[in-house]
Amino acid sequence: MATWTTHTEGGSWNGGGTEVPDCSVAQREAIINAFNNFSSRSCLNCFGGLSGQLNEKWREIEIDCTDSECDRLDGRNSGNNILICNTSSTRVGPVLLHEMVHACGGTEMDSEAVEHACFNGSGATAPFGDDWDKFRSETDELEGNEIERVGKFMIWNSDTGEVWEKVVEGGSWASGGTVRKGRRCFQSNSWIHSYTGGGSWI
Repeated sequence: MATWTTHTEGGSWNGGGTEVPDCSVAQREAIINAFNNFSSRSCLNCFGGLSGQLNEKWREIEIDCTDSECDRLDGRNSGNNILICNTSSTRVGPVLLHEMVHACGGTEMDSEAVEHACFNGSGATAPFGDDWDKFRSETDELEGNEIERVGKFMIWNSDTGEVWEKVVEGGSWASGGTVRKGRRCFQSNSWIHSYTGGGSWI
């Protein structure tokens, strides 16, 4: 199970004190319940291998709930360290899942797609702002098609708002194999953000 970032309370200049988790009891319970609720959900099945990676990562991550950046962020990931600022009933699950996908090596596009698939209508937020630029800069095009972007776990068509499972066929230790679309995970108009060429989105 995840561990918790702590701080020292009490003691004196020469030591002592008690290590106390930065996340309150209520926050820790909300985070654990959120993980238990999404970790085996069928919404993860469209993202090949992710469910198993999330369960492995849950045993490696350290979670914090207190940071100066919490006045402007819902959460943040840095390796196996995850900051969860928003532990409200509607956002703790989406934020935790989003940041854990990053911890599993997912791009911003992967994290947003998995969040949408599992929490659309119940706490997920649509891509906005510089998300679109990250979707392009952090991913590769599919077979030379600029509007279809390949993440670690999924493929997105920016003109149609469709997201598919990423399937890799063949390959070896020296090459990655052939990437193709698997089942369609979802289509959402909020995921339509057309590419105009020349490095710009509309």
